[in-house]
Amino acid sequence: MDLDTGKDKANILKPVQVRSIKSLYSKVTSVFYELLDEYTTDEKKYENDWEEPLPDDLRFALRFEKRVLEDLKKKMSSMDVNALSEIKSYIEPPPIIATVIQVVMLMLGICGEADLHEWTKIKTFINGELLKKLARFDPLSKDQNIDIHKVNDRLKGLSATDVKKGGSMPTYLLYQWIVDVISVLRVGESR
Repeated sequence: MDLDTGKDKANILKPVQVRSIKSLYSKVTSVFYELLDEYTTDEKKYENDWEEPLPDDLRFALRFEKRVLEDLKKKMSSMDVNALSEIKSYIEPPPIIATVIQVVMLMLGICGEADLHEWTKIKTFINGELLKKLARFDPLSKDQNIDIHKVNDRLKGLSATDVKKGGSMPTYLLYQWIVDVISVLRVGESR
């Protein structure tokens, strides 16, 4: 794959951007070839119950989004409890970090709405068990009940750039996890 941006030096992609694009391209082609194989063999292979009622374009989107989420989970698996210690050490976290952590706690069902504003209570859940829950989390599981609109309301005005600048690397990965889970759920809602 050629990612030539021409002679304009201002448009040259950074190495990290090139790696990211190549990774996404790899996922897209992988899912495309899986579905192409299904067409040629006339045998649909559903990865989960959510896929069966979906038209092929949404099955493609769902598989792609799940691959992105799985890739992120692999990155997050290298995070250890020490990576979370900075977040946990705050007496009162910066608003960006607080928002991301609150949304993660809400999505995982760790804290209810009433407890989300009590940082002392929330930080007791920032530990190794949180990392395990994130790794095991399947947004398409029947027992998941995430209100996408509530999550979006809490994240309103926050961008990945904001989180990267105003948070920490663990906070940024948690934000990406939220975005990826929401992407999977949005495709799944289309069924």
